[in-house]
Amino acid sequence: MYYIGIDIGATNTRIAVADEGGRILKRIRFSSPHEGDENTVAEVILEKLRSEFAQYLDRVKSVGIGTIGPVDLRRGMVVNTPNLGIPTFHLVKPLSESLKRPVYMLNDCVAAVWGERRFGAARGVDNAVYITISTGIGGGVIVNGALLLGKDGNAHEIGHIVVDYKYRLRCGCGGYGHWEGYASGSGIPRFAKYIAENEELSPEEQRSPLYELALAGGLRSEILYREARRGDAFAKRVVEEVTRINIAGVASVINVYDPEVVTIGGSIALRNPDLVIEPIVREAPRNVITRAPRIEATPLGDDAVLYGAIALAMEPPETLLRMLQQAI
Repeated sequence: MYYIGIDIGATNTRIAVADEGGRILKRIRFSSPHEGDENTVAEVILEKLRSEFAQYLDRVKSVGIGTIGPVDLRRGMVVNTPNLGIPTFHLVKPLSESLKRPVYMLNDCVAAVWGERRFGAARGVDNAVYITISTGIGGGVIVNGALLLGKDGNAHEIGHIVVDYKYRLRCGCGGYGHWEGYASGSGIPRFAKYIAENEELSPEEQRSPLYELALAGGLRSEILYREARRGDAFAKRVVEEVTRINIAGVASVINVYDPEVVTIGGSIALRNPDLVIEPIVREAPRNVITRAPRIEATPLGDDAVLYGAIALAMEPPETLLRMLQQAI
């Protein structure tokens, strides 16, 4: 018996087939469609399944999907996502009707924490949080063994915790002062520009070539962390500010959910563990009122959502099954 896991991202979609032990037997990656209608994403996935996984499909028991959101789990669809050219699209119904198999869907970070519980750092743990620091900032939460979903499946938007009460910067969602608006891949260029324009800087910081790049809004995260590691004064200044915000965000999540373990993933965090994850591990526990949890990089790496989708297919959470039963 096999299980299909699907990870739908803003840039790429990945599909994997796993055996009953969760071992991935085959995987593919392709560009997520940005043009089409509400059925295009599902149609592309079905075409890839038939062309790349035909030898497995007859013995597939179920399918799990971890997708960018927001989601509407009762209708099995993504609704008004700001990150894909097709903002609203169906997933569960067209896939289940075509494959004649159960199909389960979660937001990507929510799927990831479910994957951590089955395959990763949260095995044997009833209270866990997964945090991604990437193009955006998001999370998934398990409390007392129950996967938190919310009324539609979006009880995970930790990236929109307000970390700046002065509301200096606008987040991509339209709100002000949000964690994601400062410390994500999409927010860092705007935050660096704000610092260059408004903060009192030393002569050394102003002489940095990155200072002019920031003023132009072009200081991307990969450049920022690379040059901070090399000692650039302006880059170090921005990284220090971003780090303070990340610590505040993670500490807030810990105070709210009281987890035993927090795992951190996402491209920015995993590619810069010394400048992103290690300061959080050191400093976040000093800002919480509860017993500090274990904090670490996800052992599932870039595959956290993919493994989460596989775990979802193998063992759909009770909170999701109850929600779907109520929708019938």
